[in-house]
Amino acid sequence: MNEQLLECPICRGKSTLIHIGTRDNSAIDVYRCHDCGTKFLNAANSENDYENGYMYKENRLSDLDIEQRLQLFQRDDIRRFEMVGHICKGKSVLDFGCGFGGFLKQAARVTDSYCGVELGKEERDYLNNNGIRCHKTIEELQEKVDVLTLFHTFEHLSEPRMWLDRFSGYIVQGGYLIVEVPHADDILLSLYESEKFADFTYWSAHIFLYTMKSLSMIIEENGEFDIVSAGQVQRYTIANHLLWLAKGQPGGHEKWDFLDSRELNKAYEDKLRQMQMCDTLFYVLRRK
Repeated sequence: MNEQLLECPICRGKSTLIHIGTRDNSAIDVYRCHDCGTKFLNAANSENDYENGYMYKENRLSDLDIEQRLQLFQRDDIRRFEMVGHICKGKSVLDFGCGFGGFLKQAARVTDSYCGVELGKEERDYLNNNGIRCHKTIEELQEKVDVLTLFHTFEHLSEPRMWLDRFSGYIVQGGYLIVEVPHADDILLSLYESEKFADFTYWSAHIFLYTMKSLSMIIEENGEFDIVSAGQVQRYTIANHLLWLAKGQPGGHEKWDFLDSRELNKAYEDKLRQMQMCDTLFYVLRRK
């Protein structure tokens, strides 16, 4: 691959082309910063793409109905609630990029005040028709909230500094911003170097893949939040990784569920966390 350099949008360091094209757009390329490790695209999607159901096109979700999609993500929704439910208890909660509201349904167990922001029209209509208030934009919100969550949403935003400023204006002083994003140093990319996984995971919707260095950098630069905790989570199991390495295919956690052992998965996650190569970063921030 020819050496092509761009300036990193996060730290202004030099960045190298690492992947030509994404899984859904051959004209969008992927770069990695030499300094902060961020991976980023040289183009971004428009908001209209998301409103018209872009998130569910050209992947296996397109064949699923809403209840099936909720079921598919339930494990993540429960994990997230277990991690931050104590923060949400008795508080007002806004889930930005809430999809079909799986996490909001969990949050409803501990608070009466919750709502979502979601560009997707199908998702908004579903939630509003089922008693969960959902806005198209955060500007429609009339009040500040105690807890604002961003689960696999921040990586879709093309101007992260601007968005951190904007989010701070909708959170009460002492309130929380919770951020979960994919990790640029996922072991399938950084150590195993699975080309099939790279072809699959680089996607035009993911404008940035952050490292702990780069995500901490823009949070600290923003100055509106204290980092309460910053760590890594492994969403996908060892079975998922083995299928990628053996056959270059996703879904090993479903197809090879005979390996779905709590003890085995915990040991694998603990090792990946020790190596700083989990697939997900998880931050809890507090508004100053």
